[in-house]
Amino acid sequence: MIRKHFAGFAASALALAVSAQAFAGTVTTDGADLVINTKSGLEVATTDKEFSFKLGGKLQWDATNFDGLQAASQNQPFDDTFNTFIRRGEVSVEGVAYTDWGYGLRLSYTDAEESTDVDRAFITYTGLGFADVTVGKYGVDYGLENTTSSSWITGIERPFMYDFLNGDEDTKFGVNVMHAGDNYGLMAQVGHYDTYENPDNGNDEAFGYTLRANWAPYMNGTDVVHLGANFHSSNPDDDRSRARTRLGIRSDQDDRLTFGDVRQADKDTEWVLESGAQFGAFRAQAEYFQRNISGEDDLGADADVDVSGYYAQLSYMFNGVRKYKAGAGKWDKPDQAGAVELFARYESSTVDADENAVPGELNSNVDGIIAEDIGDEFTADAFVVGVNYFPTPAVRMSLNYVDYQVDNIDTEQQIDGEDVQDDGKAIIGRLQYVF
Repeated sequence: MIRKHFAGFAASALALAVSAQAFAGTVTTDGADLVINTKSGLEVATTDKEFSFKLGGKLQWDATNFDGLQAASQNQPFDDTFNTFIRRGEVSVEGVAYTDWGYGLRLSYTDAEESTDVDRAFITYTGLGFADVTVGKYGVDYGLENTTSSSWITGIERPFMYDFLNGDEDTKFGVNVMHAGDNYGLMAQVGHYDTYENPDNGNDEAFGYTLRANWAPYMNGTDVVHLGANFHSSNPDDDRSRARTRLGIRSDQDDRLTFGDVRQADKDTEWVLESGAQFGAFRAQAEYFQRNISGEDDLGADADVDVSGYYAQLSYMFNGVRKYKAGAGKWDKPDQAGAVELFARYESSTVDADENAVPGELNSNVDGIIAEDIGDEFTADAFVVGVNYFPTPAVRMSLNYVDYQVDNIDTEQQIDGEDVQDDGKAIIGRLQYVF
């Protein structure tokens, strides 16, 4: 009976979508009256809010011109390089059945992996009243800028401190419990993630544990002060743990620098502190993190890695302000079309790795990028400025300039006759359509 009722609703929703495109025909339903919303994708819901069905998606097309360290593996190492690619291509279905049961399914395509995967498949139960429980494959709320949708983050890429974190990763399978109040949220979850599997571990999967608390002590219209704290334990169980980053630059080669590599980690914990404030069109935010990995290398020698870092960001929006979702503790899209946002961000992260944890080659795509002193720390810094234009609620155009540098790279090495560089620049543009 349940399947019949829900199937009838889904069929009615599909019929409505077809008839809306054809501008003809009659749609009937044996249940409550239906409401159709086409402002963002296609959403069909019953007036009693017992059932809903929404079809949505996202396309992000990027163009990047970059040089220096992150162009080490190109045909002409370290020289100007221009790449265009689909950063994200997504189609999603989500909705509600019988009031208390939510569901979601998303297909996602990325040029970097040249693949289309189901990266969201979950069921949420909201009938408990005091908390929502989500089971399946989903993205976790972790950190202020990571919790904000990739459609509405400030920069084209999130701060590269998130490269060094594990808690922000999507689950392969997890259970999440979320309680949200008028100006706060509490979250706890356990999940299994994509990790390097140690064949000596047998058949067990490695699970991680995550906590987040967010609080807005001041809210007055769109003015808000935000605070938050996060904790994650990867529980690696002798799997591999690495500290690596793209420095905020995506490319066809997808170069990543690995500064710490613990082949058999027995401990991997991290925490993140969040802060943010918006008053009128002005917005500021900063986050700080620490991550500690301990374990052994392949030969059984101690190999520990400590990573810490932060970013600070300022922005100003003309003809609009950012929306804020207090329960989830995240920024959202501008409150009106035509908004223009300017921002500047400085970020810095430091990796202190035992000599046994420093890879012989830091870039997995090319040989020749090595540490100047394996007993010294690595420090990565970047300055990012950019502009965002939101001509309609569905369209975003962005342009970013990135200037970065990494300390402790041996610049006396050469690749194809070119001296290794430890810095570089990038200009990144994005056209986005969300429906």
